[in-house]
Amino acid sequence: MAILRMPFARILFLLAIGLFAGRNAFAGVVAESTRVVFMAGAGERSLQLINLNDYPVVVEAWVDDGELDSLPENSRAPILPLPPIFRMDPHGQISLRLLYSGAPLPKDRESLFWLNLYEIPPTELDRSLDTATLTVAIRTQMKVFVRPQGLSASSSEVAAKLEFLLDDEPGRPHLTVKNPTPYFANLAKLQFTHAAEEVAEALTVAPHGDADVDIKPEDAARTEATAAFTLIDDDGNTDVRARACRIVPR
Repeated sequence: MAILRMPFARILFLLAIGLFAGRNAFAGVVAESTRVVFMAGAGERSLQLINLNDYPVVVEAWVDDGELDSLPENSRAPILPLPPIFRMDPHGQISLRLLYSGAPLPKDRESLFWLNLYEIPPTELDRSLDTATLTVAIRTQMKVFVRPQGLSASSSEVAAKLEFLLDDEPGRPHLTVKNPTPYFANLAKLQFTHAAEEVAEALTVAPHGDADVDIKPEDAARTEATAAFTLIDDDGNTDVRARACRIVPR
């Protein structure tokens, strides 16, 4: 099993010997957006999907907490995709409905779930019986944010309110990203302005939470530093910002 992690979505490749060959290992079923923002007051959302493949596929959809080994039958997410299983013709489209059950969720912050699209290709029967072939089933995961009504701030304020702290903790130098807002902060990239390499390729910081990123001792020991970050907004667009890092006193 090989896992490929991407900033906007996560794709799990499940490989097994079977009757399917000659396909490229990439997600052929794609969505109109890279994330779904579900207002808690709304009963449902729709998401347009298109099959870019030149062959039909069967897709199984479910929403869960994002664990890579989760299955539809053990999901407890309050969002139900309809239809849960469907066939898509080559280059065909479908409108996937996402229904909110109304189950209680925190009212002072967003909740995060993941929409899974498990794409199953067809089998090929016109092959030689002694030919080794490979079946590739692809699982794509997309973020689904459930946003309560009446939050104290706007989602457009996230970039301006993030805080960055340098901590030269012995044996564990790290950069702490603090998110004081009720929204998830989705960073596509994080680095210091004085360094070329990235500190983190992708990072999600929970509402009213923080996340630690390991850094080099020489970076943690600096008396001043500036963190440059790329924030992803509700529409999947990026906002590039820079912020001075605060030094944690010892």
